[in-house]
Amino acid sequence: MMLILIIQLTLLYVCKGQDADIMKPTINIFSELKQLRTLVDGLSADLNATKSELAEQKALVQNVQRQIAGSPKVAFTASMTSNKNLHRGLFTSETKLIFDKVLTNVGDAYNPKTGVFTAPVKGIYYFRYSGNAFSSRDMGLSIFKGNSRFVSSYEYSSGEQNDNVANGAIMQLEAGEEVYMQLWIHSWIFVDSRYNYSTFTGYLLYTI
Repeated sequence: MMLILIIQLTLLYVCKGQDADIMKPTINIFSELKQLRTLVDGLSADLNATKSELAEQKALVQNVQRQIAGSPKVAFTASMTSNKNLHRGLFTSETKLIFDKVLTNVGDAYNPKTGVFTAPVKGIYYFRYSGNAFSSRDMGLSIFKGNSRFVSSYEYSSGEQNDNVANGAIMQLEAGEEVYMQLWIHSWIFVDSRYNYSTFTGYLLYTI
């Protein structure tokens, strides 16, 4: 009996020791919670910064949209009118070209009677022209900004039957400034009755 009792007491002691080991925490819960709190605070700060940046971007987009909505719509393309195919030119002085055949004139800033575009607002504009002519004579074209020549194209009489030139420019214009085309002295440009080979184009990119 004594032996049995000793064995039972020994087993009870061992079991109690195992229970104590099982219940002993293997991690520091408070330390883990503190680290988790720090992580959450960092994520919250990042989220708030992202929200702030998104709000700034949204405000910028809305501002641009308001500017676009408030900006005038300006765009034109014009050619020259003729009942038959012919050349215009061989003048003894440089001459303004009047592109009187309006193909597009949104905003009515281009005057087909004078060949002059007048900027309705201060802004950045783009202009382009094309010219076609038989190659038995020279062809010289220029865009003028006010009284100043801005960009030009020139094709000498090469004898290749047909010549084509083109050029374009971006201009900063004040409201009321004028832009137009001129034909060089002793040169010509072809005016057709149907295909609009020679054209003058311009449009507003954005206001400033």
